[in-house]
Amino acid sequence: MLVHLMLELYGCDRQLLENESLVRRALDEYPARVGMEKVSPVHLYQIETSNPLDAGLSGFVVIAQSHISLHAWPEYGEVDIDVCSCKEFSQEDAIAFAREIFQTGDVESHFVRRASRSLRPETPEPARYEAAMAERAARMAVR
Repeated sequence: MLVHLMLELYGCDRQLLENESLVRRALDEYPARVGMEKVSPVHLYQIETSNPLDAGLSGFVVIAQSHISLHAWPEYGEVDIDVCSCKEFSQEDAIAFAREIFQTGDVESHFVRRASRSLRPETPEPARYEAAMAERAARMAVR
């Protein structure tokens, strides 16, 4: 199972959306705010396209459960955030954090359950988990 929360925030202050450190902080703090394990640094890019009105910041952070991505368009006062995870999380907490950091109450949200036929269990089988941990430890010892 995979859950995917898609947020569109409207009416955001242009200066907030142009603030690289704020957008980076949003991606950096998002995993902890929704109970996820961050496994990569934040990747953030200044996007310039053939249409200068579409310029903005786009980035993502990889979480153990999947990813969180963000696209900010200062020209339009909009931010799109996707939280995609194979672990359940509080949609309310995810929305509250987005509202808080981008200072808007105008949020559109969509929630989709995906991968309904996935073989990945919610809780790993103990014997299989222990074997994988032992294999990982052996690999780390060789390094």
